[in-house]
Amino acid sequence: MISAREIARRGHDVLLLEASKRLGGKAGADIRDGRIVEHGYHVFPAWYPNVRALLREIGVTLIDFDRYHYLTQGKFPDVTSVRGPSSLSAVLHDTFHGILPWYETVLFSYFVLDMVSRSLSQKRLLDRVSTVGLMRQAWYMTERVAELNQENMLKASAIPAYDMSAMTAKRIAGFWMRQASPFLSVLPGDLQSTFIEPLGATVRSAGVDIRFEHEVRGLHLEAGRIHHVTLSDGTPIDGDAFVIATPLEVTRRFVDGGVYRLDPSLGDMHDLEIRPMSALQVKLKRKLTGIPREHVFLHGGRYGLSFIDVSQIWSSEVTTNLFFISSNFVPLVSVDAATAIDALMDEIRQYLPIAASDIEATDFNPNLTTQLFINTIGAWPDRPGATTNIPNLFIAGDYAQNAIDLACMEGAVSSALLAAGAVVNTFGGGPVSAPEVPMTFSRANLLLLKAVLLPGVAVANLLARWKGRRGQVAP
Repeated sequence: MISAREIARRGHDVLLLEASKRLGGKAGADIRDGRIVEHGYHVFPAWYPNVRALLREIGVTLIDFDRYHYLTQGKFPDVTSVRGPSSLSAVLHDTFHGILPWYETVLFSYFVLDMVSRSLSQKRLLDRVSTVGLMRQAWYMTERVAELNQENMLKASAIPAYDMSAMTAKRIAGFWMRQASPFLSVLPGDLQSTFIEPLGATVRSAGVDIRFEHEVRGLHLEAGRIHHVTLSDGTPIDGDAFVIATPLEVTRRFVDGGVYRLDPSLGDMHDLEIRPMSALQVKLKRKLTGIPREHVFLHGGRYGLSFIDVSQIWSSEVTTNLFFISSNFVPLVSVDAATAIDALMDEIRQYLPIAASDIEATDFNPNLTTQLFINTIGAWPDRPGATTNIPNLFIAGDYAQNAIDLACMEGAVSSALLAAGAVVNTFGGGPVSAPEVPMTFSRANLLLLKAVLLPGVAVANLLARWKGRRGQVAP
């Protein structure tokens, strides 16, 4: 939508071919039995400048959160509340309430600072290291700090810390550290009606011709260029330029023999990895009191579950409506939907007092056909850029190279603006503004802060080791 809109606004005729019956792709929502079914809950941090600009344009006011929560098995309604993107509030307000003692909380926060201050490069081979690899190099690291960092990363991105590129983790943590407030924001309603459809209206008003249920099956070449695409019913559609803005698993299907011969680098997309980030909505017949208004991480657990109760932020909801995301759905990918739901609900009941008789409806999106690109070690050179070696073929998607470097809505929009700019630069029209890149602190300031905090970190590390030898572990 973003690529099409920006190109059309520069005077070009644009046709948007959409395989499904609605706009939005992975980010959209569907209506099922009269209920809104999301692909998962969605968050909008302060470091989403391009997405937030779109929301301002269409008049959406976000609801801001300054904290998130941990819930431990059997402890409901007691939660551990953490303000902002780090655990600093836990140092000031007790000891992570059973998650980590204060001295390891200090080490956790220092690791984030240490990681962000590193001079990692996407180009140097020796910098291609996982986040766990970076933790292993830290002299002050403890096992519990590493485990908590792993849990946070998995729930936020569906990427295990032992797979996640340290370069990506450094970049995202840097964005969040510099623009920490609001920590997270959410929409006042479902994504489709609140964001996607109003955005779609601006696409149509730009003159874009949108055609639904038009699935592209192949690219056809002539004289070293894309001449036309073929739809699933065999219909050919030609054009001067083509932007592939499909999910990764779809995009790499288009890299057939002809495309590969013209641009072998596109074949590297097959080295990129994807994982499902699955969603389960549980609508109750009653209000379940004691649930925080903000996002809740189920601490521990097998399936990387987190949730938000949208009844506390959507005026349309009367009873508790829990939107869960399973960031570790891999153990369930081969089972049927009923078995997967049972497994997820069994774990949920270890944290929340939900009886079978409380449930009005469950809606399950395994998202196995719309999996999430995960930014593993060394993935950057395998990711396509906005332009290709085929002069009229362009690529947009959160898996394409862009400054955000993470599979998220901001990355998708940034990539789309890059693709639109490349098309306009090639075929004419007014320039497309480059995507805004989130701010970060200067490395010099971060290194200075590291030096100031070093004595305190040394004390915290000594205390952690002493407590460990005495067998005093956090409850």
